[in-house]
Amino acid sequence: MGNNYGAIVVGGGYFGCACAYFLAKAGVPALLLDRGEIGRGASGANFGNVQVQDASMGLSYELTLAGFARMKTMEAELDSDIGYNDYPSLLAAERPGHLDGLRRLYEEKKAAGLDIRWLDENQVLEVEPNMAPGAVIAATYFVQGRVYPFHYLYALVRQGRRHGLEVREKAGPVCLLVEGGRCTGVQLENGSTLRAEHVIVTAGSGTAELCAGAGLNVPVHSVKAEAFVTEAIQPFLRSYYSSAAFFDEAHSQTQASTTLCVGQSHYGNILLAETTKPHQSVDAGKQDCTSLEHCRNLRRQLLRTYPALEKVQILRGWVTASPSTENNEPILGKSPIPGLILAAGFKSAVVMSAVAGEIVRDLVTRDTCAWDIRPFMAPVTFLEQS
Repeated sequence: MGNNYGAIVVGGGYFGCACAYFLAKAGVPALLLDRGEIGRGASGANFGNVQVQDASMGLSYELTLAGFARMKTMEAELDSDIGYNDYPSLLAAERPGHLDGLRRLYEEKKAAGLDIRWLDENQVLEVEPNMAPGAVIAATYFVQGRVYPFHYLYALVRQGRRHGLEVREKAGPVCLLVEGGRCTGVQLENGSTLRAEHVIVTAGSGTAELCAGAGLNVPVHSVKAEAFVTEAIQPFLRSYYSSAAFFDEAHSQTQASTTLCVGQSHYGNILLAETTKPHQSVDAGKQDCTSLEHCRNLRRQLLRTYPALEKVQILRGWVTASPSTENNEPILGKSPIPGLILAAGFKSAVVMSAVAGEIVRDLVTRDTCAWDIRPFMAPVTFLEQS
């Protein structure tokens, strides 16, 4: 294909793979680049939940609902088994301080027409009979969805290739190429250049550093996040459980946090998360290491909620840089630099991936999209020149 493309997508996570797939399907000569491997970052550490309950109201909620509907069609779209199925979700208040925030989320979603339920403690125990009495005060309940993350990522890439998508893994670090005030491609570590009419940055936690090299301030932050998986057991959990504390505390840039999120995989493994710590609070040599401190914290919270899991063995843990923004809204749309499109900092990844991919496709092929996403780009500014 040579070194000239209609679009170069930088980052091989959910959003990069989705953007690349929809661009290639639309006939755009597209290249998907990742400095490592597909799914090597936060998307590969993700549990695959198609989340709706935690969406912020307004445009984010509208796009979440659109994405939720779209994800239900993606197995047919990709002609692949990506493991999509309905997956009930509990968002729980574990102490009185969580109730006001949880009630607000519930009332907002209920007023917007979502089929969400408020459960008191006894009703929660009917839904999750293996939960310890007294572990939660109340919870909201909604039937969301889930996929198997790698099946979904690889299906996007496989089908994209059938439409002419080129994929380069282990490409190493790249720099954005800006010429005459326009983004015209990327420069690889070896100094060679790849040119394109559009560059789409879907680099997750690496977005801010990559864009800073082009003179843009893109406020996508990240924390060191840890998760764990156990051996497979018989069906034990009926729903995915999240503490309401997660949405207030998990991506703090100033303090460490351990908030319980637990589900059971398609194969019976118990998935445990999430512990986070600001990167600046972590020794340089331990950025990629799980911590005994967080493992103990998570175990304590898990056994308070599901004591019958005490003898289940943890198989492994993993670490990733989990991206976020201060207002929990994504960075999505055309940047101030012509030719450069951004898609990063999403609060919930899977549910927004396909719809974000279609939005990027439309921005490239039609220079517009069905949504007024300008508010998502408001935080992006030019860096001040020294």
